[in-house]
Amino acid sequence: MKTSYKVIAAALTASIAVTACKLPRPLHNEKPVLPATYNGVPSGGAPLPQWKDFFADSLLTSLLNNAVTNNFDLRLAEQKVEAARNELLMKKALLAPTVGINTYGSNIRYGRHTMDGEGNATTPGVPQPIVPTYMLGVSSGWEIDLWGKLHKRKKAAQLRYLASTMGRNLVLTSLLSEIAYRYYELICLDARLEIIQKNIALQETAVEIMNVQKSAGRVTELAVKQFQAQLIHTRSMKYATLQEVVRIENEIRYLSGTYDEKPITRTSFTVQSDLVVTATGVPSGLLLNRPDLIQAELELKASHADVEAARKAFLPSVNISANLGLNSFYPGTLFEPAALAYGLVGSVAGPLVNRKQVKGEYGLAVAQNNTAYYDYAKKAMAAVYEVKTTLNGIGNLQTQYNLNKEEAAALTEAIGIARDLYLAGYANYLEVITAQKSAVEAELNMVDTRKSLLFSKVNLYRTLGGGWQ
Repeated sequence: MKTSYKVIAAALTASIAVTACKLPRPLHNEKPVLPATYNGVPSGGAPLPQWKDFFADSLLTSLLNNAVTNNFDLRLAEQKVEAARNELLMKKALLAPTVGINTYGSNIRYGRHTMDGEGNATTPGVPQPIVPTYMLGVSSGWEIDLWGKLHKRKKAAQLRYLASTMGRNLVLTSLLSEIAYRYYELICLDARLEIIQKNIALQETAVEIMNVQKSAGRVTELAVKQFQAQLIHTRSMKYATLQEVVRIENEIRYLSGTYDEKPITRTSFTVQSDLVVTATGVPSGLLLNRPDLIQAELELKASHADVEAARKAFLPSVNISANLGLNSFYPGTLFEPAALAYGLVGSVAGPLVNRKQVKGEYGLAVAQNNTAYYDYAKKAMAAVYEVKTTLNGIGNLQTQYNLNKEEAAALTEAIGIARDLYLAGYANYLEVITAQKSAVEAELNMVDTRKSLLFSKVNLYRTLGGGWQ
């Protein structure tokens, strides 16, 4: 028995000596370094409030609740999490011995001039010429994780499972943001329709005045047609906007995973409160809050574990297999003590001829590790600039919105002034048309700027990671 241990030890030593030459060095599990300060504030940052607390509009949160329950993208992401969980279970199972039932029956006729045929013919009790064999027992196999290769594979699967949960959180954040964008767009479309309808009423009055002026001989048919054309154009804007409402409502229904045809209720443009989001202490806080960055970091760590597992593949593997059962020529004697059979086999195998394959697998793992690193660094840099751009945009858009309101108010007053001057003979009808057109454009620009402002604040919430915690 001691001799057997010495043989196994010698074989293991020789295998290590052959296969471990020039063993590749491991990579460093690096992380991208983000700026230490942000707008003069030390890096840091706490998680954002949950979306139910952030979106204070009860009508919006009701839509979001429906989407979380029914959205298909979210369901698909959850299935990816489930797939990663089962992958982890499979990798864990590799560390434990496999045990299975081993049962079979056979009938074989051996050639007379073979070792089996010659031996069976001269052995008393062996059935001739067809030799039956029956086996009932258990067999087991176990690869001893001597170098930690299987543990590294399990670790990689565990990290990818966690990464898949971050992927689900990323889908959740994106879903909530997409619905919020569309909800605020509907509110702004309602405001746009209100402005258009108001101007339609004003322009209808203007057309009536032009008809009266034409009857009195003060204007020509050309003036009437120009006012009518302006009215027709404004009416066409109304129906284009109504179609946009239909499109956005259907997009929300799709994101919510429902065929419900009920109109989507929402608050009015005038009572919609501003969203408040603070971004103190980013960008390092992004690494703690943004699910896409957390996912990228976990994928980087998983790829590093893959590299380590690939390195371990250069070392020999140690396997033990065993079987225990009952074996006999006759079914009637299968359960007798003499039918007991067992075996134990140990093996040491290392890559020699197929070393290039192992090298290729290692090179692939290294390339994937580098890809994960650059993907992480790219996403981290993009996240920092997304926050910077959005924060600056919020300030500029707020100023722009205030100026748009002043412009719209001034041009609305100009309509009445132009009409009074026209009736008094101090202005021509083209000035009235221009004043009406400019007032409509200014009011619509104000609504568009307000929409961009709401979008920017939702976008900032998304770029800071969302309230998925």
